[in-house]
Amino acid sequence: MNYPNTDHLRELVDSFPLLPGVYIMRDAQSVVVYIGKALELRTRVRQYLVGGDGRAQLPALMQRVVIIDNIVTASEQQAFILERDLIQKYKPRYNIRLKDDKAYYHVRIDFDAQWPRLELTRRTADDGARYYGPFHSSAELRAALDTIKRTIPLRTCSDSVLYNRSRPCLEYQIKRCCAPCCLPIVRTEYMGLVRQAGGVLQGKVGELQDELEASMEKAAEDLRFEEAAQLRDRIETLKSLREGQRLSTWAGDDKDVFGIYREETIAVMSLLKVRDGRLHENDNFTFSDIVVDDAVMLEAGISQYYAGAEREIPAEIIVPYMPDNTELIIAGLSERRGGKVEIILPERGVRARLVALAATNAQTSFASRFNASERYQAVATALALSAKLNQVPRRIECVDISNFQGSDTVGAIVSFYDGKPDKQRYRKYKVAQQDVPDDFASIFEVVSRRLARGKEENDLPDLLIVDGGAQQLAKALQARDALGVDLEIVALAKQRTVADAQGANIIKSQERIFLPNFLDPVQLKDGDAVTNLVSRIRDEAHRFVITFHRKTRSKRVISSQLDSISGVRPETRTRLLKHFGSVAGMRGASAEELAKIGRIPKTLAQKILLALGDLSKV
Repeated sequence: MNYPNTDHLRELVDSFPLLPGVYIMRDAQSVVVYIGKALELRTRVRQYLVGGDGRAQLPALMQRVVIIDNIVTASEQQAFILERDLIQKYKPRYNIRLKDDKAYYHVRIDFDAQWPRLELTRRTADDGARYYGPFHSSAELRAALDTIKRTIPLRTCSDSVLYNRSRPCLEYQIKRCCAPCCLPIVRTEYMGLVRQAGGVLQGKVGELQDELEASMEKAAEDLRFEEAAQLRDRIETLKSLREGQRLSTWAGDDKDVFGIYREETIAVMSLLKVRDGRLHENDNFTFSDIVVDDAVMLEAGISQYYAGAEREIPAEIIVPYMPDNTELIIAGLSERRGGKVEIILPERGVRARLVALAATNAQTSFASRFNASERYQAVATALALSAKLNQVPRRIECVDISNFQGSDTVGAIVSFYDGKPDKQRYRKYKVAQQDVPDDFASIFEVVSRRLARGKEENDLPDLLIVDGGAQQLAKALQARDALGVDLEIVALAKQRTVADAQGANIIKSQERIFLPNFLDPVQLKDGDAVTNLVSRIRDEAHRFVITFHRKTRSKRVISSQLDSISGVRPETRTRLLKHFGSVAGMRGASAEELAKIGRIPKTLAQKILLALGDLSKV
């Protein structure tokens, strides 16, 4: 079914991730008209564009939708809770709102009461009590409450019953209540039990789980298998509750969490707001033409965001890396807040997961806001102008050579299509000429082999980049002309630095592109999109060829001498090298030691030492 903005929306939704989250539909005035949740955002929202799910209000809704935003969450349960909160906030016209939120359960604990208890309720109020939830599964919640009841002896009776009893009830007799109604209970100890129950509702079930596991093992040892099975089921309920709460809420004060996704000079900064331990909402901000590093950009983003008088400043600001001038930012925000503000760079745990979630939201927002093909087309066009190419290149390949003092010389070619690595077209080459360090001859051989096969299979790139300068370019052009191939080739020389009198590095020359028939290279601007593109391709080629070279050299150095000895099996070689570390380490061992470590006859150990040249131990 086609709606007024179907094509635009379809392109937008194609950038959505296959992750859980919430989608927010807006009209032309940016008013929220519908909010929904999904286990897979892209799959769910696509259904609206291909006929929907049969709901009568769908055509009227889609006639109005102009933009669809999304917020990625850590789990479907978290999406469920965020959807509820956003519906309460925006009250979208096309959402069915249930009065008093009767679809969602909370657990109420009044810590100001003399003997607090756990109360199951569908309604929250600003009455000073603490509310845990909402919980999307009433069956799971009731099972958790039953587990708490069986393990933490809190009172369950109403106030009228509590204050009118003269002796303990059956709950006390079966050890499910400490009977504050009749017995002299210390309130501080009772409040400790209440806090333990609240911790369980927040997913802090480690101590209680350990206690239940010990009881289960004891029951099993005593052959009380039915009781052990019941304890096992309670443990599984606690684990389920713990995992669900870990992914859907974060205990602690309010937090703002920043994440950044960047490509070249364009970036999106995502801000997740966590309020009362729950993901509240997020904001995304775009940056373009960025020439500074991420730390400077983060400093500017934080400073500008909190500059508005209406911005709420939380006690914690969590970041993916420390911004520049952190202390100055903290001092300014603390003064404006009227209380201490912390900027935290987490390494692990809940905060680290929040940072990862913010980064995911930044990446998905980037994909929906910026068309990748359009961005690459602009950069490739600028490259074509800078390098004086005859066409805008889509497939770009880069060749690099690696050797160690002339030995183990190898070459490699990486391939990029529309700015993205095409690893199926990566190629490795073992250069025929060895033991003579000649990069120019190696370039000639590798380029010749690549172009010869490409000519035969009609599979040539639009542009070939050679890592190096004018001489490397000349050899690549010589190989091309010898084959009669029509292909544009340039060379990319790395940035050169020299040390000054104080030892600091000074840039001698920027990245340069050497062109055929031009004496002087084209100087590239540091941080420019063209520079970033060709440098990224060249660096990938360098990484790929170095990895190949190390594997080739390691294989020769480690295994060649042992592999040439008859009778040495692969498992024997592995045991010997694992123990001695290298062939050189084996030379200092005795034949008896080699035989013991390698689990081989002494005659074979003597043969190995003889082949390795250590005759003293034979």
